[in-house]
Amino acid sequence: MSRRLLLCFIVAVLLPVVAQAEEGFTDLFNGENLDGWHIMNDGKFSVMDGAIVLDGGRGWLRSDKEYANFILRLEVRWIKDKQDSGVFLRASEEGNNWPKTRYEVQAENSPRIAKIFGAAHQRDEAKAFKLLKPNEAWNSYEITCDGASCEVKFNGEVVATSDAFKVPSGFIGLQGEGGQLHWRNLRIKELP
Repeated sequence: MSRRLLLCFIVAVLLPVVAQAEEGFTDLFNGENLDGWHIMNDGKFSVMDGAIVLDGGRGWLRSDKEYANFILRLEVRWIKDKQDSGVFLRASEEGNNWPKTRYEVQAENSPRIAKIFGAAHQRDEAKAFKLLKPNEAWNSYEITCDGASCEVKFNGEVVATSDAFKVPSGFIGLQGEGGQLHWRNLRIKELP
């Protein structure tokens, strides 16, 4: 009886904390299949063990919906050294391998980690690289796009910022650039 009471107490205390931490966020990935996503060009994306798996290819995985201002949270892990990928922000649908118009937060497990492509930005390369966990360990991104501003947190710390985003909205995407890596816990909170 006391174990059951203790368990109920723990759930009652922790559940509101977890719910509050993710309040207003919507899952972009259900952990089971690629519903809500479109494989573009020659991207090699699949689902395994609750994660989106990138196994090479040159293409991208595009969200169903376009977004303007948002907070995007996700986790990534690399299978081996120097695996190239990225998170596309405010991307257009058209393009060859990748969207013609886009911003990209670099997701390569190298000193290029968290670099912002497509806009002038400031990045603490040494800090970002120091925060990078070993292969097979999960790393987290929190990317906030609000108007012309973008802030990138990597493993909980701000590592890059920009005030030069001119494209007002577009798709969220995961880049396939020949790398082998996994993505999970993709969720978004739209901002006014």
